[in-house]
Amino acid sequence: MKKSPSRTGRAAACYELLDVLSRRKLPVVCCVPEDIHKILALRSAALLEAQTDPAIVLRNGERRIERAVVTGITAEGRAACMAYNATAVPAWRR
Repeated sequence: MKKSPSRTGRAAACYELLDVLSRRKLPVVCCVPEDIHKILALRSAALLEAQTDPAIVLRNGERRIERAVVTGITAEGRAACMAYNATAVPAWRR
């Protein structure tokens, strides 16, 4: 059975994605379901601006969004990136 990430782990994963997106030329198109979930969370927190395709409801009742387009990082998102980078452990020290 796959262990679900802790709340802190999920937040860190969202901030890591936000950091990656902040370094890319926008817009960025994403079709990876795990990243789309992170983008939705970041958009809900007003840390980025994104547009998504309408949700598709599968036969089993699951809802899926096929594509998200990140169009901008908000001022709050940039501040969150700076704060995350200031407290994150460098990759070479992990």
